[in-house]
Amino acid sequence: MNIPSRLSRFSLLAACGSLCLAGSALAVQDLPAAGPMPESAGDSPAFPRELILLPEDVQSAAVEGLEAGTAEVPTGLSGADAAWYRAQIAYLGEDWSSARNYAATAAAGGNIDAALLSGIMARNGEGGPVDLATAARWFNRAADRDDPVALYNLGLLAALGDTALELGQPEPWFERAARAGHIPAMVAHAITLRNSPVPQDAIAAREWAGRAAQQGSAEGMYQLAQLLDAGLGGPRDAEGARVWYERAAEENLAEAAFQVGMMWADGEGGEQDDATALGWMRISAESNYAPAQGQYGLMLYQGRGAEADPEMAAYWFSRGARGGDAESRFLYAFALARGEGVPQDLELAYRWVLLAANDHLGAPVHDRDRDRLEAGLAGALSPEVRQRIRAEYDELR
Repeated sequence: MNIPSRLSRFSLLAACGSLCLAGSALAVQDLPAAGPMPESAGDSPAFPRELILLPEDVQSAAVEGLEAGTAEVPTGLSGADAAWYRAQIAYLGEDWSSARNYAATAAAGGNIDAALLSGIMARNGEGGPVDLATAARWFNRAADRDDPVALYNLGLLAALGDTALELGQPEPWFERAARAGHIPAMVAHAITLRNSPVPQDAIAAREWAGRAAQQGSAEGMYQLAQLLDAGLGGPRDAEGARVWYERAAEENLAEAAFQVGMMWADGEGGEQDDATALGWMRISAESNYAPAQGQYGLMLYQGRGAEADPEMAAYWFSRGARGGDAESRFLYAFALARGEGVPQDLELAYRWVLLAANDHLGAPVHDRDRDRLEAGLAGALSPEVRQRIRAEYDELR
């Protein structure tokens, strides 16, 4: 079961003449949450996020550009640990082949961190071809010792649905990793429980999302907000949902910024304030979240939270439209049909309104306003032009 989308409508107030419509839906697509905005990597060597605790001497050796094979290894290390030491230096030095070989040697000697790095490199195709079977084998070795990172990665591999990997369903891996304290696994476990056909599982979903949220996971915050917003796993709590959407948005989660902007615009879960709503919508739009781009444009078109700006509105409609959002496509078609913020272009408007007939997954969009705009444009174009544009549209599909 998917969490129902929270819907809201901002009316288009202009009288549209023979081409247009009375109002426009502000549709919240049921999309996967957008990831956080990437942080700058800086000038420091990068290591897999799953394995970030590097000894200071390893970091220094990498920064100095030492070769893994000739770097001085601390005394007293076992053969496996010495190989692991060299694997880290090689990885940070982007000597992928050596890193993969040294990591495999260390992993074969029982070093769990090396098994994890071997799995990651095999999965990502670093230092050799992508080899998911080898990745699963190394992750399984670490998972035998209940390593949470390995368990989580096995869940991710299982979610690919490749039966040749013989990993079964992803959920048991995610649950084991979550119970071992792995925060992204808590989120994955919560999502699986949320989508379960068993209603009682939503209670546990809210609990696991809450655990991840309390430990600073932006995605956990977002999932908890969705559960509270939809009333899954307990009573609906719009105020709590707004708090957690806003906290996730403060952690740069674009879809959360969109949702909290919606709540400020509608006065759900607290005060209504267009200026604050516009600010959050802008953050989401500038983070390249297509549904927010169209709705940010719509607020600018209507003058909600700022002076009306049809040209900037049309710009954001076009951004969202090109990003695949059906509502943004409709809004861009509307602007083109009216000639507001952009030169009037009925043929281009007709193209976009046809594209707005399906969402990003290809499912039909049932929107009377879109249907009316399509009909108005069809009546304004010659049969030859309509037929040509329809043929082009059918080819794109």
